[in-house]
Amino acid sequence: MTIRERLSKIRSLIKQRLRPEPIEIELDVVEQLIVQHLLLVEQASFEELVDAVLVSRPTANQQQVRLSLIRFESFRLINRILHPELEPGKQMSFTLTADGLRLRAVIPAVPRSRIQTWL
Repeated sequence: MTIRERLSKIRSLIKQRLRPEPIEIELDVVEQLIVQHLLLVEQASFEELVDAVLVSRPTANQQQVRLSLIRFESFRLINRILHPELEPGKQMSFTLTADGLRLRAVIPAVPRSRIQTWL
């Protein structure tokens, strides 16, 4: 194996490490509304996210928002930020990660049904 072939192989291995395998993700309407709101305001508390979802989807509830946030965290789409100086209940806010910001391309202006995409 020549030096050029070795360098080429090393380069491809580095690219694989830097770019993990894409994952398939399905977003329901509540999750799309959460992402949409975070794209608009960049950082929001749990209550703000619940309010944003309920304005567009009155049948949704806090539990759905909470489960969506947990799911987003498991996919590393959002960051949780703690603000200990604020009053209880408003101490935590959420922002989108770089991967979460990539969802901008697939979130419709008016979410109506589930969407499926790759990250």
